[in-house]
Amino acid sequence: MRGLVIFLTVLVVIVSVSFAAASISNEKSQAKENPKILEFSTFTSAVCERGKDAVRCKDEFFVNCNGEITKTDGVAECNGMKVDAPKALGFATFGNDWKDPRA
Repeated sequence: MRGLVIFLTVLVVIVSVSFAAASISNEKSQAKENPKILEFSTFTSAVCERGKDAVRCKDEFFVNCNGEITKTDGVAECNGMKVDAPKALGFATFGNDWKDPRA
């Protein structure tokens, strides 16, 4: 009788350890299957300044990193990833009566 109790106790311990190990393994595999999605994009946008006799606009380079939009000055960084940002070359000059259609 004592041998049966010891055998059943050892069996319960082995099954418990197996379930715990399977649970930990399952959590790790789910973490690998569902990686964090990085939202990343780049774009240019015209930035305008109103002067005395004209409105001057120039293109500037922006980065969208997980919904946070920042203007870049040469190098941008998003979650440890560095991006060499090119210089935007577009520009325009408008008369003082010009209305920005984006406003």
